[in-house]
Amino acid sequence: MGKENIKLFGIPIVFLLLGILFLILGANGDSIAVNFSRPPGATSWTTSGSTADAFTSVLMIIGISFQILFISTFSISFYLWQKGSR
Repeated sequence: MGKENIKLFGIPIVFLLLGILFLILGANGDSIAVNFSRPPGATSWTTSGSTADAFTSVLMIIGISFQILFISTFSISFYLWQKGSR
C-alpha cells in the first residue's frame, strides 16, 4: 500500500515543493537580481528597479503556478485514493 501512495501522491508533492522553492526565491528576488546583474570584476554597480521587479514577480508567478498545479493534482490523486479504498 505504501508504494501505491507514493506513486499516487508523488507528483503533487513535487509540485508543492517546487512551488515553495520558487516562492522563497521570489521573496528574495532583489538579492538574486543584484547577483545576476553584477558585471565580472566590478567593485561597484547598480541594479535597476525593473530588473529587481522582474526577478521578484516572475519567480512568484512560477511559484503560484506550481501551487495551483499542486492543488489540482492533489485533488485528483485524493479522489482516486478514496475511490480505490472502497
